[in-house]
Amino acid sequence: MTKRGRKVRGVFERDGQWWIRWSCSLGHDHRQPSGESKTAAGEEHKAKRAEVRDARKAGRQCCPKLVHRERPALFEQILADYMEHSRRNKRSHASDRPKEERFTALFRGRLASDITSKEIEDFKAAFLQEPRKPRPRKAGARRSRRRRAQAQETGPRTVATVNSYLKFLKAVFNRAIRQGRLTYNPVKAVKLYRENNARSRCLSQGEERRLLEALPERLRPFVTLALHTGMRRGELRALKWEDVDFSTGAIHVKQDKAGDGRWVTVNSVAREALLSVKREQKILSPWVFCSPEGKFLHNFERDWRPALEAAKIPDFRFHDTRHTFASRLAMAGVDLYTVQRAGGWKTQVMVQRYAHLSPDHMRAAVERLANAARQGATGSKTGTAS
Repeated sequence: MTKRGRKVRGVFERDGQWWIRWSCSLGHDHRQPSGESKTAAGEEHKAKRAEVRDARKAGRQCCPKLVHRERPALFEQILADYMEHSRRNKRSHASDRPKEERFTALFRGRLASDITSKEIEDFKAAFLQEPRKPRPRKAGARRSRRRRAQAQETGPRTVATVNSYLKFLKAVFNRAIRQGRLTYNPVKAVKLYRENNARSRCLSQGEERRLLEALPERLRPFVTLALHTGMRRGELRALKWEDVDFSTGAIHVKQDKAGDGRWVTVNSVAREALLSVKREQKILSPWVFCSPEGKFLHNFERDWRPALEAAKIPDFRFHDTRHTFASRLAMAGVDLYTVQRAGGWKTQVMVQRYAHLSPDHMRAAVERLANAARQGATGSKTGTAS
């Protein structure tokens, strides 16, 4: 008779296959096949018993019959998770707070999986027609007559605002899907409004002269640099002397709108504006454009709006200085690729609005067709086979 070897507790053979048997933390008896090797079955049995011992010490339940089921996520939970992600990673986190309040009030107490595309469509239509609420006034803040009138406007919301809210909600659901908490995004089936926001308001030479005269002398280089470099207001306010390289005639923007850095070329007018600031700056400050106390320039709007009113320049925002910069380059015959590089745009889509301002380049291109026609009329070869 063949010896079967020493018996191992909890390990037995049945129909040529080895099984293991053990008791879980709840006292249930469990059996399962473990393979054809007695040694491997013994090791697995030891591991199961050790798992049960560790669970008992930690006060946990350890039973294969207990299936862990995660409770369905509420909308508030996935929204709170996204807002924490926004706080840690997004520079525009503050602009997400009104959206958070709006959708919390709309879907409070609802399961995220129960929200339908029809509800999102209804929100989209209703929110567009909803009158804008006046912006809350900060304590101690003073407003001009024009700013007070703008704050009291109650017209319908713009499509850009509605689209912004829908994009935010779509991002909330997408993050929950990536985490495995949801399987479907109801915003995906909702189409955004088509936006017509290709604004290209430019400053004329006369308006530029009147604006610079109306501005305080310390802010004139600020606007001059914007008109000759295309830098954004936030980039100019964050500009430090260590970022200005007079030897190469370049400015290092450490963080632009896209989050990346870029180098800006400085022409002679912009260079003279920077040198004038350096000569007139009486307080040692790391900022190129600073407050009278040498601190970060917070109160730019306090001087900007009155200057626009005094210069009688309607419908002009500071970002329009960037449009003015690009438009003047295009009208000077600069090709759109160079305009894109000079302004720091990532794609050519944003600079296509200035294509009609460079007629010389287009005229030279279509003139080649006329030259080819003349050569064909005189019997010259056009390069086509007959």
